[in-house]
Amino acid sequence: LCRKILLTPGFAFVKMADQNKQIENMIAFITAEAKEKSTEIELEAQESYTIEKQRMIEAEKKKIKAEFDRKEKQVAVEKRIKQSNLQKEQRLKVLKQREELLQETLTLARRKLEALTKDGPRYQKILSDLIAQCAKEFKQQSAGKPIVVVGLRRDQAALNAALPEALALVKKTIGRDILLKVSDTVFLADDEVGGCNLQTEDGKIKAINTFKSREEATVMELQPRLRKLLFE
Repeated sequence: LCRKILLTPGFAFVKMADQNKQIENMIAFITAEAKEKSTEIELEAQESYTIEKQRMIEAEKKKIKAEFDRKEKQVAVEKRIKQSNLQKEQRLKVLKQREELLQETLTLARRKLEALTKDGPRYQKILSDLIAQCAKEFKQQSAGKPIVVVGLRRDQAALNAALPEALALVKKTIGRDILLKVSDTVFLADDEVGGCNLQTEDGKIKAINTFKSREEATVMELQPRLRKLLFE
């Protein structure tokens, strides 16, 4: 049997109110969920932003530090190079000044030697000694063959005047006479200061005893001592 239900207007109003309430509840729930999700997304975005910002800051700090370190090293290298160049320049300057002072000392010594050649009696005695020193190197020379004395053109008179004493010194040293003659055709170079060379007539054997040769030998021997005396 079917029952016939009569719906009154009041009952319909209640049912519709329930439906509206359910819809409102559903809307409220969805809205809350949306707000919660929105807040969650916003928090995640803020966290991601903060992390990315911090990462970028740290990266920039590292970049700045690396650039600072590079420039600091560059400045240090440039400073060392400048210091090295300055020290090198100073050393070269000191060495140049020392060399100039040494050359001045040698120039002074040469001037004294030049002045000595103008002192007739004293220079003649020195020539006698120089000739005798060289003549000893020819003690094996056959008798009758003269040893040629070569000097400056301007010293011809002084050399001839020095021969007698030189011969006496040689005889006293080697125990016999030798023949000596002053060359009137062969002379020392113009840049020589004084002194003489001795040689055989054919020029194959020579003994050098000029002021210049003795000066050079003395400088080589005494240069370390001169540097020590002048610069230490």
